[in-house]
Amino acid sequence: MSNNGKRTRVALIVLCVILSIILALLVTATVWYEVTLNRIGRVEDETLSPEQLEQIRNELDETDPDFSGVHIDENDVTLPQGGADIISSGENLIHIMLVGQDRREGQPRQRSDAMILCSINKTTKTLTMTSFMRDTYVTIPGYWNGRMNGAYQLGGFNALYDTLEYNFGVQVSNGIEVDFSGFEKIVNLVGGLDIELTASEANYLNKRGNWDVDNSSAGTWSLKAGVNHLTGAQALAYSRFRKLDSDFARTNRQRIVLTALIEKAKTLSLIELYKLVDGIIPLITTDMD
Repeated sequence: MSNNGKRTRVALIVLCVILSIILALLVTATVWYEVTLNRIGRVEDETLSPEQLEQIRNELDETDPDFSGVHIDENDVTLPQGGADIISSGENLIHIMLVGQDRREGQPRQRSDAMILCSINKTTKTLTMTSFMRDTYVTIPGYWNGRMNGAYQLGGFNALYDTLEYNFGVQVSNGIEVDFSGFEKIVNLVGGLDIELTASEANYLNKRGNWDVDNSSAGTWSLKAGVNHLTGAQALAYSRFRKLDSDFARTNRQRIVLTALIEKAKTLSLIELYKLVDGIIPLITTDMD
């Protein structure tokens, strides 16, 4: 065989090896991709009985005994007739609804006590977070007028989307939901968050502790005014309390935590990001395909 023939044969062998490696990598990546997606929580259609709807309505109508703000008569509220004007999204703007569900382990779907609309502008490459107050009095299409956080409990993402569109003219593309336990685990997965607390916020958290799980941590935290490194339990408590000030301050704290999560993710290596994604995937529920 001539030298040219040998070189051609070697080149073909090298090419075949390279193509085999590329093919193996593609197959591995595809398998990982499919396995990962199958671990994401998917929205389950849940039709509530008339008895369940009545029970929810009674719970949503309860007055918070610790609420010290102004009480408004629902008959004095003017709601949009026929729905609000639609705010055009456009092909370069995507609205994703983030839902923090007020659910404990073993419970069915509960209220969406945290609702943050993430508007992603693909042209300007910006992300805007807009909070919706849990106690906003709205029309929940197909159900009744009531507190906005009841829409998700009544009909999941679809009822919440309909409520946003009817009352605010916002058309949501998709949603992502996480409950209390998942939120706490996600913060722990990134190793905690550095959050600046006021003196009143630190004192309140130290006094109350992680009251959602149990009261065993009350009085054991030693948070202080200034920057603190919060665990998942502490970040959850920080994101939830509002009786110290207001729901406006509460929603601001939630956005502060999300921003801190984004900034923390930017500092992670590719391997750390992979571990983060792998850990977060089973903790969320979404209606995205």
